[in-house]
Amino acid sequence: MKFGILYNKSNMNIGDDIQAYATERFLPQIDYYIDRENIDSFTSENNEPVAVIMNAWYMWRKWNWPPSKCIYPLMVGFHYADHQLANQWYGSPLKYQFLGGLGGEYLNAYGPVGCRDMFTLNNLKEMGVNTYFSGCITMTIPKMPETSDKGQYICVVDVAKKAANKLHEMLDGKIEIREISHLRERDETIPWETRRKSVEELLTVYQNARCIVTRRLHCALPCLAMGVPVLLVRGNEDDTRFDPYYDLLHRAALDDFMNDDYEYDFLDPPENKGDYKQYSESLAKTASEFVASVKDDDRSTDELCKTSFTDEELKLWRHDVMKNALEIWLNDDHLKHEKEVKKNKEITRLKKQEKLAEKRQTEIKKLDAKVNELKEKEKKKDSKINELEKKNKALSSDLSSAKKEIKKLKDEPFFSIFKRKLKNRIKRMKLVKLMRKK
Repeated sequence: MKFGILYNKSNMNIGDDIQAYATERFLPQIDYYIDRENIDSFTSENNEPVAVIMNAWYMWRKWNWPPSKCIYPLMVGFHYADHQLANQWYGSPLKYQFLGGLGGEYLNAYGPVGCRDMFTLNNLKEMGVNTYFSGCITMTIPKMPETSDKGQYICVVDVAKKAANKLHEMLDGKIEIREISHLRERDETIPWETRRKSVEELLTVYQNARCIVTRRLHCALPCLAMGVPVLLVRGNEDDTRFDPYYDLLHRAALDDFMNDDYEYDFLDPPENKGDYKQYSESLAKTASEFVASVKDDDRSTDELCKTSFTDEELKLWRHDVMKNALEIWLNDDHLKHEKEVKKNKEITRLKKQEKLAEKRQTEIKKLDAKVNELKEKEKKKDSKINELEKKNKALSSDLSSAKKEIKKLKDEPFFSIFKRKLKNRIKRMKLVKLMRKK
């Protein structure tokens, strides 16, 4: 059996290459490099079968489904989305239709399908596809080599700019902060060997960080696997891909992060939760067993094929799916999506206003508490003034009584006689002094 890796040839997110790197580890060799966006038209030499671990997001070009008969798949880490282009007025008319009919028959033929998230799992189940939660293959990535600067920096990966700025302010030079992005220019000419090297270099940087702060799924999950402390900081965008990973990761919602309403020590980060291991170990076992089971298989493509539809039936089905989807989109969904986009924008705006109102209400409560505190101080001050005024009044009353007593004494005869005698004595003393001087 020949082996191939599935990758997004024209991607602009290195997270796709991290997934391909994770699948490559299980393969004895790579004989074919298969573009995820063109899996229907893939051809092998002499139509030989090619075993592929199919962990991926399916996909921008949804009409290129199901995969070529040359691909012998292990359906794990499967994710699809109704949103993105399908929910934008200028986007693809296809959402989930490619997973019904012959597309769903393909999934069941090679199932059960291991899903990467609960959104995909639940929706495929509703379409009649046999599914289970496998998790993502990036949870099986091994540890990278240690470097001399291990633990001397923190990586901040594609978080909101305001969150990155806040982290800089919080740590204030206590440790180096490296801001990293998974985005890059689209270039489908980059060979896999170069892509692999870039992935290994990036994962090595992550491996040696004190901790990672990110909004990226394919940064957080590899860090789980490598044992690097990671904190997920996200708003509510594109949450369908993060169920159940929110429960497997240390997480702070973006608003909570900005309001300091979370617990995480960036200089002494806690260990990651260990709940993910049951999924990573099971997925690694599934991938290893798949490779071992097909490695020495010398059956032909036709002998390995599990679907019953013909090429002509498949061609007709694709035609009908595209035609029906386009008609629905043009007649109804196109305008509906425009309204939905406007509605979602309005909901987002109202939520922001609500958050702002809640924040202002909290500030008002704090100010009210401050006012009440000042009022209490004012009451204590008034009470002290009243107490002093009472004392002053009492002292004034005592002084008045003393004055009256003195006056009374002055008016008594004895006092008058004593006063007159005292004056006469003073005069005599002055006269005696004057005579002695003479």
